[in-house]
Amino acid sequence: MAINIETGLAVVQKFVNNCYYSMYGSRYYTDGTCDCSGSVYRILRESGGFNYGYIPSTETLHDYLLKLGYEKIAENTDFPMQRGDVIIWGRKGYSAGAAGHTGVALDNQNWIECTGWKMTTIISNHDQRWVMAGCPYFYAYRLKNQGGNTAKPNPTPQPIGKKNGIAIDNVSKDQAVKMVQRIQTRYAWTLLRDQVKRVLQPNKVYTLVISCDSKWKYENAVNRLKQELKSYYPTYMQQNIAIVDGDKPIIKIEARNLTDAQSKKMEDHMRSFLKDVLLDKQTYAEKNSYGTYDVRVKGEGFNDHDALIVLNEIKTMGKAKDVNINPSHIKGFKY
Repeated sequence: MAINIETGLAVVQKFVNNCYYSMYGSRYYTDGTCDCSGSVYRILRESGGFNYGYIPSTETLHDYLLKLGYEKIAENTDFPMQRGDVIIWGRKGYSAGAAGHTGVALDNQNWIECTGWKMTTIISNHDQRWVMAGCPYFYAYRLKNQGGNTAKPNPTPQPIGKKNGIAIDNVSKDQAVKMVQRIQTRYAWTLLRDQVKRVLQPNKVYTLVISCDSKWKYENAVNRLKQELKSYYPTYMQQNIAIVDGDKPIIKIEARNLTDAQSKKMEDHMRSFLKDVLLDKQTYAEKNSYGTYDVRVKGEGFNDHDALIVLNEIKTMGKAKDVNINPSHIKGFKY
């Protein structure tokens, strides 16, 4: 019994926003209605799965998947979701009817689901939906790697970046704003390490280089730099400030002819003083389609070793009484 999940996904994707959610119709799209487990069953049957005798619920779907050649790869723990995985929400034994939910992964972030939330079949971000539902207990199943029973590989695999970021999903505006401010303050030195840095010149003096990816950032950064140099080093000649590549996507501000001590002080100070400007669109909060807010921490990211440390630190930061964010809302990602 060969399973080709691509065939089933292709069939059911035609019903996206083109059916009505109901637990009391055919549950299989044949009359224009379906429910979550019926949708998954249709995908599996169209993929080559055997006739179970009836359309399973989220309770009996576990048994069908195991008999079909799937194996449980996760139970209420993080896992690397991939195309073709079947995810079931709701603790087994307590997930019948509306108490459970299920869908099939399309890639490492999105899945296809028939949901009473939108009263149709949709493609959505799995983790965002999981948080919306209150982070229910879940199971993940994947087809075993056994000869002809191997799922067809994703023809267009998702590219994975090399930089590490942090995501905080589905929080209030107040929570998002506070977390952005605190993260920018705590990690400005790391996030801006390549955007504000001192460079030793051949003549043994230093240049402070500030890189800006927009005219708005450049204008704010150059004005603040001039102001701070004047405050800290009144005798510093402002003519030493040069603009490089002013007509390019990345504009560089160079404060030249600084001593070792001056460049060290200004590098550290300007990373903190410019964090709200340079980290705009890099460490930020934005409203999502659910009416809540998401936070993304990018900047220059963190190395693979530090990423897990920072993730746990930010989870701890989110537990502050005036923020109180469930740690399950905070995850790492690659970009």
